Amino acid sequence: MKLKLPAMLAAALAVAAVPAAIVFAQAQAPERPAGLSADARARLLEGRFAMAKTALNLTNDQMRLWAPVEQHIRASVAEREKRRAERQQMRQSGATPQRPALPERLDRASERMAQRAERMKAFAAVFKPFYASLNDEQKAVAGVVLRQMRGHGMGGRGPRWAFRYGPPAGPDGPQVPQKQ
Repeated sequence: MKLKLPAMLAAALAVAAVPAAIVFAQAQAPERPAGLSADARARLLEGRFAMAKTALNLTNDQMRLWAPVEQHIRASVAEREKRRAERQQMRQSGATPQRPALPERLDRASERMAQRAERMKAFAAVFKPFYASLNDEQKAVAGVVLRQMRGHGMGGRGPRWAFRYGPPAGPDGPQVPQKQ
């Protein structure tokens, strides 16, 4: 019995310490950072453009074809910044919009998908001539460099969302979420 008593006391102390540790951790938890400022996001975008142009080692002819691509990305980023400012203004005003009914949410989702498809078609129209002007090495570099810009005007959320799902389970089976 003497051997079990110290073990039981240690376990009891550990169990008693866990709630206190949780309360202490919650009290000491820092608030979520506000995020990057618009100026910081703009500087990062400029840096990505500079990196892409340098890494691709573009010729003068390719630079002329790059200009519409960059302009399209900038327009997409500006539109996203506008939507971000509108959401922030709504949060600051304290307005809590009423959640629409399911049919309306489906309609809105459909509209957003259609708008995104139109933006992607417009981007593809300016990107294809630029990509066709690249040599094989530049195309390989473009795949790496421009992938980083996807979330910044080239398709919204970027590729990360697609990696949450693995291959289909079978010809008739659904896709199964993969643990990360």
